[in-house]
Amino acid sequence: MAVESRNFEKMIGEQIENERIAANFLHESAGKTQNVVIQLLLYQLALDSTKHEQMLKAVLELLKEPSEMGLVAEGEDFRKTIEKHVEIERKMLEDFERIVDKTEDKRIRFVIQEIINDEKRHHAVIKRVYELVCESEKVKDEKWWDFLFRYSKLTG
Repeated sequence: MAVESRNFEKMIGEQIENERIAANFLHESAGKTQNVVIQLLLYQLALDSTKHEQMLKAVLELLKEPSEMGLVAEGEDFRKTIEKHVEIERKMLEDFERIVDKTEDKRIRFVIQEIINDEKRHHAVIKRVYELVCESEKVKDEKWWDFLFRYSKLTG
């Protein structure tokens, strides 16, 4: 049995609030320990809750929009911003790779390597956003969804 639209929106809204509460509680909890490993884990969980909150907000927006509606074309200002971000991500990746090469401590190498893995993904995602933004005046919804499915790894 399908859930009525209004009830579904209410359920999603409740989950948004739950994710917000969880993120705040995890941040508070991380501040109560001196153990850096526990802090890292709790902050990662808090980030995931914040990400889930944003994903659920997107779900609410998707309920409002017609499925075939194209996304709004971005202006030149946004293109320049994304271009600069591509360069920032590239430089951060290079810097972290230099740092990890100079690190012998396995624990530190592990942490820095995790950052490098994230930065590689960030760089690939932001480059593809730039390509899509510059590709045309109006990129169709399906191209953005294809990009999201293939590149962003929201669940990873």
